[in-house]
Amino acid sequence: MFAQINHMAMISHQYPMLSKFYESVFGLKTSAKSRPANSVSLGDGYVGLNLLPRRDGYMGGLDHFGVLVEDCDKVLTRMKAKHPSANMVKRPSTRPFAAYSGHDPDGNIFDMAQKKEDTRLDVYADIAEQGWAQDRYINKFALRTVNAEKCADFYADVFELQPVNKTCEMGGYHLTDGRVTLSILPWSIDIFEGMSIKRPGPDHIGFKVESVEALKATAKKVGGMNPYLASVPLGGSTESDVRADLFKRSATGKYQMTDPDGTWIDITDE
Repeated sequence: MFAQINHMAMISHQYPMLSKFYESVFGLKTSAKSRPANSVSLGDGYVGLNLLPRRDGYMGGLDHFGVLVEDCDKVLTRMKAKHPSANMVKRPSTRPFAAYSGHDPDGNIFDMAQKKEDTRLDVYADIAEQGWAQDRYINKFALRTVNAEKCADFYADVFELQPVNKTCEMGGYHLTDGRVTLSILPWSIDIFEGMSIKRPGPDHIGFKVESVEALKATAKKVGGMNPYLASVPLGGSTESDVRADLFKRSATGKYQMTDPDGTWIDITDE
């Protein structure tokens, strides 16, 4: 594939503790090239998960995803030619794993870097070099946006992501790099009737696991041993039941849960 979804990022005031949740429940491994004063970086052997501290002026939660491409110049040319409302800027040299940050036609943010032989400075380089396999791995990044079809066309045109036959009650568009799915869900204010309004933007992530029941057992055990690593419950009151139902209708997996920050996680074993 021309492009690979190679990392996802979250912002949290408890990002070190959050890393222990993803290590303990999903078996992600900490990158040897993490920058401990700035973030905690984990991975599944293919995709990195970057947990960032919540700084002044920033909102917590799921923040953006990153793409590794064969040719950055080709991406920039395609954007200018067919999607002039999208844009890209270079990142500081202190962040070599993200040479550029850009946005799609609706303003959804992504990072971009170019595949290269010398990845010694890449925070995810050890993940790429080792390329280990594990039963539980990240398989989806979902965002909710106003012009879903237009954004789906953008990611197909610019990054050559391919349509995949996935369905959910909310509809939307689902594209893949061959392993990870980018789900682009429609946003309109009326779908939030009965609950507080959720802004357009990143919505949830997904994991493929060897067994949903085994995953449930692990999460229950980990949360029982350490309450700081327990998932936030879905449902239980009138409004939270509406939220849980919206998540279920937006998901493509078999089971939905959260991390200790309340970030939605869609789980499948198929």
